[in-house]
Amino acid sequence: MELIFRRATDRFGAYSVSRQRLLVVSGFLLIQIFLWAVVLQVLWYRDRSITDVPVYYDYAARIARGMIPYGDFSSEYPPVAMLLFTLPRLLSGSGYGAFAFWFETEMLTFSCGNIILISVLAWRRWHHIGNLAGALALYTFFILALGAIVTLRFDLAAAFIILASITCYLTDRRLFAWILLGVGLMTKVVPILVAPLFLALHWQRRELREMIIGPLAALGTVALIALPFLMVSPSGLAGAFLYHAERPLQIESSWASPLLVLHSLGLQAVSIMNSYGSHNVFGYGAGTLALISGPVTALLLAVGYLMFRKKTDICRVSGGQRLAKLCTQDLLIRYTAFAIGMFIVGGKVLSPQFLIWLLPLIPLVEGEDRRLVLSMFTAVLLLTQWEFPTHYWSLYTLATHMVMTVALRNLVLAALVAVLVIGGWRASAPGRS
Repeated sequence: MELIFRRATDRFGAYSVSRQRLLVVSGFLLIQIFLWAVVLQVLWYRDRSITDVPVYYDYAARIARGMIPYGDFSSEYPPVAMLLFTLPRLLSGSGYGAFAFWFETEMLTFSCGNIILISVLAWRRWHHIGNLAGALALYTFFILALGAIVTLRFDLAAAFIILASITCYLTDRRLFAWILLGVGLMTKVVPILVAPLFLALHWQRRELREMIIGPLAALGTVALIALPFLMVSPSGLAGAFLYHAERPLQIESSWASPLLVLHSLGLQAVSIMNSYGSHNVFGYGAGTLALISGPVTALLLAVGYLMFRKKTDICRVSGGQRLAKLCTQDLLIRYTAFAIGMFIVGGKVLSPQFLIWLLPLIPLVEGEDRRLVLSMFTAVLLLTQWEFPTHYWSLYTLATHMVMTVALRNLVLAALVAVLVIGGWRASAPGRS
C-alpha cells in the first residue's frame, strides 16, 4: 500500500502545476457529488423531518399553474428565489419526489460552483497545491459538519452569489460584482452586506466613478428583476421583504437564548408559539429584545465596516503592490465573513441554514488566528447539527440540555465574529509580510 501511494504521489508530482490544480479541483467535485448522492442520504443525515422543500414545491406548483407570485399569492421569498424553486419543477413534473431530487441537484450545482470559486481564490492567495487542497477539504468537511440541511434549503445559492461577487471584484470584474450583489439582494438579501466593503475599497482607491456606477448597476439589476412583479402588485413584492422585518424573536436566536436560560433556571417564564413559519419566544422582555436587535446589529456592522476601511488604508501603504493585493483579498474575505456572521448572530432569527452562507468563506480566512477561526466555526457547525433536526423538538419543549446547547452555540458564534473583526484588525499591521 505504501509503495502504491508513493508511486501515485510521484506520478502526481510529475504533472505540470496547472494539471495538478485541475486534478485536485476535479477530485473535490467528484467528492461533492458522492456526498450528495450517498453520504448525506445515510446514517443520521437521513433525518429530513424538518424541511422547507415542500414549501418550495408548493410555490413552484402554483407558478406552474399560471399563478403570478406576489399578485395571485403571497410569498416571503424574493423573485430570484422563486425562480430557483421553479427550475426543479420544470424538470420534475408534478411529482414531489422528483421535485426534491432536482432541487437537491440544483443545490449540488451551486456547491460545485463554490468548489470552483474557492479554488480560484485559494490559488490566488497561496499559489500552493497543498493549501488549495486544504481549503477545498475544509469546505467539504464543513458541509458534513453542518449536515443534510445544506441539501434541503436554497441558501447555497446565496452563498455562491456572495463568493462569486467577491471573486469578480478581486479579479477586476467589478461591475459584474455589483450586478451579482443586485441578484443576491433579490435572492436572499444577505449578499447586500458586502456592498459597504466594496464601497470602502473604491473610496480607498479614490475610484469615485466606480462608487456611483457600481451601486447603480446593483440597483438597476434589482429594478430589472423586480419590475414585472411591481407592475402586478407593488405591495405583494414589498411584503416579501417586510415579512422578515416583522418577525418576532425566534427560538434559536442569540437574543432568545438569555430568556430561555432564565426559564430553564426557573427565574422567568416564557412561552413558545408558532408564527411566521417558525417557533418564537414570547415573555417579559422578548418584544424589547426583538425591537433592539436590528439597531444594535446595524451599529456593530458599521463599526466593523469602519475598521475594514482603516485596514485597507494600512494595506495600501504597508508594502508593495502584490502584498497590498493579498492584504486586500484577506481583509475582504475576513470582513465579509464578519458581516455575515454579525448579521446571523445579531438577528432576531437564527435559522440553522443561515450558517450555509459562511461555508465557502471560512476556509479562505487568513491570519495568525486561522486555526482558532476554523476550530470555532467547526464547533458552531457541530453544535448546530446536534440540535437540528434530530434534537430540535427537545429545544421546542425547552429541555434544559438543548437550551444550554443552543446558548453555547450562539456564544461561540458571537466569539467567532469578535475574533474575525479583531483578528482582521491585527493581522495586517504595518510591517507584516
